[in-house]
Amino acid sequence: MSPPHNEPSHNEPSLVASKFAATAKQAVAKYINTARRNKFDHLYSTLEDFARTDPGRRRLVVIGCTGAGKSTLLNVLSGWRFVQTKDNDFLYQWQDKPAPEGSDEPPLPPLFESVASSESVTKFTSFANVHMCGDPERELIVVDTPGHDDSAGCNLEDQEGRDTLAKLAADLHNKLKALGHVHAILVLHNDVVSNRLNPATYQILKMVDEKFSKAGTSVWRHVVVGYSKCNAHETSWRSGLEAKRKALREAIKAKVPNCDVDLPILVLGGGEIEPAPPSQDESSGVEQLWQFVASAPELDTSRLMPFEGVDVKIQKLIEERDQAAAQAKAAIIYIAVVLKIVCVLALLFWRHLMLPAWLSMLLLNLPGLYDELAIVAGVVYWIGPQDVLFSAKHFNRQWVQPLVRTYLGIDLDHLDISQASSNALKFAKRCTVSREMKPKKE
Repeated sequence: MSPPHNEPSHNEPSLVASKFAATAKQAVAKYINTARRNKFDHLYSTLEDFARTDPGRRRLVVIGCTGAGKSTLLNVLSGWRFVQTKDNDFLYQWQDKPAPEGSDEPPLPPLFESVASSESVTKFTSFANVHMCGDPERELIVVDTPGHDDSAGCNLEDQEGRDTLAKLAADLHNKLKALGHVHAILVLHNDVVSNRLNPATYQILKMVDEKFSKAGTSVWRHVVVGYSKCNAHETSWRSGLEAKRKALREAIKAKVPNCDVDLPILVLGGGEIEPAPPSQDESSGVEQLWQFVASAPELDTSRLMPFEGVDVKIQKLIEERDQAAAQAKAAIIYIAVVLKIVCVLALLFWRHLMLPAWLSMLLLNLPGLYDELAIVAGVVYWIGPQDVLFSAKHFNRQWVQPLVRTYLGIDLDHLDISQASSNALKFAKRCTVSREMKPKKE
């Protein structure tokens, strides 16, 4: 009796195709993930950076007036310690964060610049990937915003002050829209004793309410208020705390009619003292903040209300400032970007002209330019189209234009076609004359 013959299954081609599609999808996802701004403890500030955040990480936006302690709190949330010790006369001092295990890098200084002054330290809305309070299991994206009541914007009755607030709101608007979604917005209040919110903070809250009016859900279910500088070893902020929380909730509801929820109000410090006093009890505000962020659903920021009327001028100013920030970044990274592009082009040239046809085909060298264009487009996406564009422009200004100006007498910024043609002809004639003047070999 002959052994049974295994007929090939008709489903095998479809299974192979589905496995290939799944593998290709995973490869594309991994490739796209390498283009994201995933580096920890590093500040990002351009619009392209905001559009390339990790979609799987929780996102917290922190706003507040100048001097509210945003930078201090953000450093503490990012894992740095702010400590008073006897060795430095009990003055607060940052302790550098140790580098990751196995790394040769030196200890890291605080990420967010923190200076005790009336001027806003943060000039652009920026973000960083951090581990919440140093816990590697708690990955978080924190968004830092400029203080909104610096010397140019403290008087809301003054047109300059209103324009300053509008610029800050427009900058935040553009970058929140690029993010696509956030989970929580923390509003810092630095005067727990008087319990009065800064008028500029109320104005920011009204702008938030207005811009999120079409988000599909109430923005106020994602807002949390934090009393800042409430360090666990201090006691002055504890007096009448619950009554102050209730009064502040009612004041916000009265000022912002669409706020229809009792906002959570946390006490947030971060400063420590060594050795700790015997009576010290740890404030749970930071832990409550994490629980709030971790449990919050996504708040859509892609449908923020556009700017209208006079705000269109403000929007143009912000776009110009975003472009200036991108140009400043390009001035730092342009050499690395240009080298990457040159290496890719050299590889494509080598693959097309230097290899045998059969080996070139193994490297997916297909007829036509479509494969080369696809590879270049993929590399540009990986680096970042904006970074590539501004790096190329900076390289042109720094290297190409000076050479062209020196040898051809052409200013590419103010190019006159007729003059350029004339200079090119003169250059060609000089080259011809120099060749004719060379002695001929017998």
